[in-house]
Amino acid sequence: MDDAITLASVQLSRKAKHGEWDAVLVLLEQYPSLINHVTSTKGYSVLHQAAWHGASLATIGRLLQLGADTQLKTSDSGQMACDIAMKRHKKRRDLFFALFPASRTLAQLMRKIFARGLPQGMAYPDLVLMDNLVMLFSDEECVAPDARAEDRFYGAFLAMTGTELSTPYTAHLPVLPHWWVNTDYWRNDFLPELLELEKQKSCIPLDRSWVTIGDLLVLEKEGWGLRGDPWLWMELRKSTSRMPLPDTAKELTAILRNLVLARTNSKMLDADSVYIARFSRGGMSGGHISLRFWEQDGIPAIVERAQWLKEMWGEI
Repeated sequence: MDDAITLASVQLSRKAKHGEWDAVLVLLEQYPSLINHVTSTKGYSVLHQAAWHGASLATIGRLLQLGADTQLKTSDSGQMACDIAMKRHKKRRDLFFALFPASRTLAQLMRKIFARGLPQGMAYPDLVLMDNLVMLFSDEECVAPDARAEDRFYGAFLAMTGTELSTPYTAHLPVLPHWWVNTDYWRNDFLPELLELEKQKSCIPLDRSWVTIGDLLVLEKEGWGLRGDPWLWMELRKSTSRMPLPDTAKELTAILRNLVLARTNSKMLDADSVYIARFSRGGMSGGHISLRFWEQDGIPAIVERAQWLKEMWGEI
């Protein structure tokens, strides 16, 4: 570090330790490379200090937008910011949501890329493939911790198109329906950009330009009504992975209520139990959905998360 950055890092750590967030943000605007700087004693970053103080969602949201790493661990106790927040502020469920150390999924990273703008003249087959790949990567429940993003993308591309990504692209006559995707674009342009983002996946916050309703369901809820409810939650997460987040809580509530009613073939969310065979995975209440749970707890919890996000974005 040069002298100016060294001095700024000392000031940053001191201001963060005392919870002086306006001063912290001013310093970070001047020296953005210090966002994940840690102290030499306990290894605390500004995000760790924000968790310790129980800072506002607006402050934490700004730190995340500047690239704060939610998976960074302290050197003294190996705690992430989320661990510190949950130990000191057990009733702050909003902190748990904001600081949960989930890496961005490949689907989220793809949406971030496409939110910047689609390539000029992108052909219809490639547009269809884009949507299909985002849907395919929208759920990472079964992904091995050591799985390589590049291998996963190559495999998904082959599964979706029947063509190896390494195959050189050959232009074909535009005879409809033609499903010749541009392998050169996906291999040479898109994949390198995706892999570069993947290296930063623990430092990329949810952003208004590409967030979807499904992103609110990535973190599973604590506590359910009946055994079928977690399976409905996962189904909703996938089915809303391409639905933009609406502007109001009223709109989001209406969307979620209609989805739950449609997925359970119900007319009202007033039943204690309705049986859905596809959600049956064993147990006494296996396959049973508590519609009353969704009306009183499940849907309000998702809507509340949307409000937290808006606070983090500074919209509230």
